[in-house]
Amino acid sequence: MNTTDAPNRIRALREERSWTQRDVADQIGPAVTEAHVGRWERGEVPPSLRYRRELARVFGVAVADLGITAGPALLPRQRSSAEDFMPDVEQDPRVRDSQDQWKATRTLLNQNRHRLSQVAADLYPEHRLGDTGLIAGPGWIPDAPVDLADITVTKVPGAPEPALDGTEREAARSLPDLTLSRSYDRYTRAVRDLAPPRLFEDRLSWRMLGVDWSPSAGAMSFGETTYFSAVDVFEPTAHELAYVALDADGQPSAHPHMRDLPYRRLIGNPFVCARRPVMPAISTLTIRRDGDSAEFLMHRRDPRAVAAAGGMLQVIPSGIFQPSSILPAARALDFDLWRNIQREFSEELLGMPECDGHGRPVDYASGPFAQLDEARADGRLSVHCLGVALDALTLVGEILTVLVVDADVFDSLAADFVDRNDEGQVVAERYAFTQDGVRGLLDSGKVAPAGAGCLELAWRWRDVLLP
Repeated sequence: MNTTDAPNRIRALREERSWTQRDVADQIGPAVTEAHVGRWERGEVPPSLRYRRELARVFGVAVADLGITAGPALLPRQRSSAEDFMPDVEQDPRVRDSQDQWKATRTLLNQNRHRLSQVAADLYPEHRLGDTGLIAGPGWIPDAPVDLADITVTKVPGAPEPALDGTEREAARSLPDLTLSRSYDRYTRAVRDLAPPRLFEDRLSWRMLGVDWSPSAGAMSFGETTYFSAVDVFEPTAHELAYVALDADGQPSAHPHMRDLPYRRLIGNPFVCARRPVMPAISTLTIRRDGDSAEFLMHRRDPRAVAAAGGMLQVIPSGIFQPSSILPAARALDFDLWRNIQREFSEELLGMPECDGHGRPVDYASGPFAQLDEARADGRLSVHCLGVALDALTLVGEILTVLVVDADVFDSLAADFVDRNDEGQVVAERYAFTQDGVRGLLDSGKVAPAGAGCLELAWRWRDVLLP
């Protein structure tokens, strides 16, 4: 075929790279065969919007450079340089289609996080933590629960900036069009404009750099990051997998390989934390101990309020490891795993105002903070770390902990428990900490990976935690 008479430039772009049609199909994904590529090249069937973007990504060109002119809807609209700085009075249908597809994929992502976490964990089979949807690096799970008092946390001043920030070319599949001339440059900006949850603000956070366990103690090191910096990496990682693995009904349509996931492949070894901003959450299973019996609480996260794990059950309290305020005094005081757990306990269970990052340092000598400290000091409360893992879907860090509280302390605090908080509903039912109670929840497919990891490990070490 004379390429000057070709219906598009797909074949020319392929031959410039000495690729076969099969080479192109393999780089797009398992849903595309060399026969599809052949039909596109011959102009028999124009590729859909999705696959035009995929072809552009594979060839490293703009969609317009594919030269696809199958119908007036595909002709590029001419824009002046001034128009790029002015809002469109009427959004171009191609931009709207791109954004609608992005929103549809994000909806399916949020509806299928448990299922997708299992698919993602299969990509790291030697590191799976059971069927929780978590993966753990070598040595990240200690041989037994470690008291938080025996864990040293260290700040690394001037830690090098992560290599990845979510603006890489490989993340383009997860970013919708902003205008005809450019896509969104960051995932958080797309969320802000197209699908904003009720709670979505940037906050100073700590990023995990390393974890190490000795026989009876542990050490964790951290640098600094922001919430949005982490979201710009971990949500595109999840979005990419949903885009590849789910059909329009949210059902698995493919079992992806790393070759189908360019951004995840770019991340590489997920346990090399310095390469990307790994913002850890501290998830805590709260157990009420009454003699020989024990029960625990769960939290149903509201998908309208939170950016991740909406609609799923989670252990409570659970929150990002971050200071309560940007003030230096607060940052120094709050760099403590136990203080973070206490703040989340007070916010999620007692309805105390959430620290928004700009207030005065927290007074830990008063109220429920003092009550929790006193109970911990006299042995009526214990708090242990069960290990550190990553959510396989997002590769977010998870510090897994368990809080065991004697019935008298628990009941005194529970008198002020709320039914709802800013992130969702505190489940009124208390679950029996028994094999049936734990297994029933784990088998339900409704528990977020971090919560499932806490339950799995706490049950494994129940005789240590509940002597």
